[in-house]
Amino acid sequence: MNRIIPLAGALLIAIAGASAANASTGSDAWVAKTKAALQAKVEAAGLADDGKTVKIRLRLGSAGAESVTIAETSGSADFDTAVKGAAKDADVSRPPSDLVGRVVTFTLGQP
Repeated sequence: MNRIIPLAGALLIAIAGASAANASTGSDAWVAKTKAALQAKVEAAGLADDGKTVKIRLRLGSAGAESVTIAETSGSADFDTAVKGAAKDADVSRPPSDLVGRVVTFTLGQP
């Protein structure tokens, strides 16, 4: 009987570890897909050829991006505003549940 409890605990730890690994994989895939969508929107707006980059910050809600802010400026307020606008117009899908309520930062543009 004493052996069952440690084995059950080990099984719960293994299941929790597997769930965290799967969540991380889903989150990584969402981040990569979202960065590609944001960068495509920036390129479609003709903003990728300026040789500038800007870091934007997305606050994530259950339906997608709740807000877009500038995390690090490119040095050009016009460029930053245009990239921020393009990012707001991008199709950002629902994030995985482990990203809801978090902030994700993306570097956009072309150095």
